[in-house]
Amino acid sequence: MFKSRRTVLAGGALTVATFLGAVAGPRAQDVKVTDPRSVLMIVNRDSNDIGFMDLKTRKMVGRTFLGNNVNPHMVMMSPDGRYVVTGGTRANKAFVIDTRTLQLIKTIPVDLAPEHLAFSPDGRWYYQGNPDGDSISVIDMQSLTRIKTIPGFVEPLNVTFSPDGAKAYVGNYGAHWVGVIDVRRHELLKKIQVAAVPGVARLDPAKYLGEIKGINIAALSNDGRYLYTADSDLGVVGVIDTRDDRVIETIRVGLEPWRIYMSHDGRYGITANNGDETISIIDTRTNSVAATLEAGPDMTGVNFAGGKAFVISSSSGFVYVYDMGSLRPAGRIRVGVNVQLETATTDAADENIYLAESTNHEVVIINARTHAIERVRNVGLFPWGTHIMDSKDNYCH
Repeated sequence: MFKSRRTVLAGGALTVATFLGAVAGPRAQDVKVTDPRSVLMIVNRDSNDIGFMDLKTRKMVGRTFLGNNVNPHMVMMSPDGRYVVTGGTRANKAFVIDTRTLQLIKTIPVDLAPEHLAFSPDGRWYYQGNPDGDSISVIDMQSLTRIKTIPGFVEPLNVTFSPDGAKAYVGNYGAHWVGVIDVRRHELLKKIQVAAVPGVARLDPAKYLGEIKGINIAALSNDGRYLYTADSDLGVVGVIDTRDDRVIETIRVGLEPWRIYMSHDGRYGITANNGDETISIIDTRTNSVAATLEAGPDMTGVNFAGGKAFVISSSSGFVYVYDMGSLRPAGRIRVGVNVQLETATTDAADENIYLAESTNHEVVIINARTHAIERVRNVGLFPWGTHIMDSKDNYCH
């Protein structure tokens, strides 16, 4: 199966008023985006750019070219809406775009193969994960410079900041532990082992540990008290208490859970189990599996909207739908034949899902209530993912 990755956006203390009220703003004719909440951002891997689509008109308002052979992986907007950032996997650089003018204003060298990223809640720090460098690059958003590289990880993927911004939790896809970073010092403080590794792996590590599929993300509960971490090889979800950073529960789920996705109300978490093509729905009140339901192959994401969960089956061309009230299947949406579905973003109103479809270079808009489809074509070459500023479903592969 594919080997790709994803992340979570932390809320910010800065406001859009900062974005709109900047004193030294650009000339009026240079402004392409007046409201940062009004656009969908699209990562286009093969055309090496970030596309911007107006959410109301469904028209492209611009595309920011990053350079040749950049291969951007994930895009995110800063909490104040001022900047858009992405990591270029082939370029080993981070890119900073001015949201108003869509101009590339800074290119920052980082470590090897940067992919997933996150902002601290106050917007001061941009943490860029570098899976091939086994590190996290720390970028100061005031000076727009890299101030530190934090080593000691094993293929780090997604970063999740605590609500107070004091700690950051890093999923390590090449290991079975979650890293805890002290954000004040930007140092790796602790490694939280999610579950015991089977004894057979210790007996023959060259055979059983040569290609570890570990932890994609540590997903935060709505109250910030717990983290939920799916381990792909071990087939479990570890529940971590953030007060003392220890595992308090281990939940058995399906085979090869890619990661866990939290419902917007915090009641449930869903793992996409690509090993047996099922989903496991975890009740966060009891920390137990409430339902195991059939799904599709090669699942890349789960979005929530309108009381439903929409599960993306990338290679089948279908999005599987589940009713979150009854925890039962609610049909499936056929997006196309011989197409590759990537990841999606739900809008802030929880009405529409914006799905990147890379075969036809389009964004597919799914209405959560009616399941009707609208297509926006020619958004860029090989759209890989999407992002909306206030969405609760901003993630990547």
